[in-house]
Amino acid sequence: MNELNIRFGRKEDLGAIREIHNYFVRETSVTFEMEEASMGNRRSWFEQFDETGIHQLLVAEQDDCLAGYSASLRFHERPAYAPSVMTSVYLHPDQTGKGIGRELYRALLESLEKTGKVHRAYGLVVIPNPASERLHQKLGFRKAGLLEEAGYKLGRYHSVRIYERLMD
Repeated sequence: MNELNIRFGRKEDLGAIREIHNYFVRETSVTFEMEEASMGNRRSWFEQFDETGIHQLLVAEQDDCLAGYSASLRFHERPAYAPSVMTSVYLHPDQTGKGIGRELYRALLESLEKTGKVHRAYGLVVIPNPASERLHQKLGFRKAGLLEEAGYKLGRYHSVRIYERLMD
């Protein structure tokens, strides 16, 4: 197995990112997205990221393929929420259980801390998802709330646990 390479995402990664994203849209309730993303959608989505800003995209390469990605996104549209970000990590289904998600998410959080501009990071976990809950807790997030049956996907309602991490 080759060494894990974590770096900022590039436009050339969008095909692989789209493939990973669309798998989770189609097959799982871990994202409440309902329609698969087009390449045009991913190109527009990519425009929000900045390597020195608070909205960042990191990718992990393993064995010459894109194993996953992690991103920080706008938490809320109202200006006072600007120092807060929503964070997430997604892995190719063949790359889970290898510690890649932990390293990728940790790298994102460290990069965000270096900006000095993020006060809180939030993660939303559709439950049950013990692996994601453990990951958030290992990376310093704490439980901040529960949204009961907040979303409807794949024929049933799903609750969402909110995790938060102080970044100062």
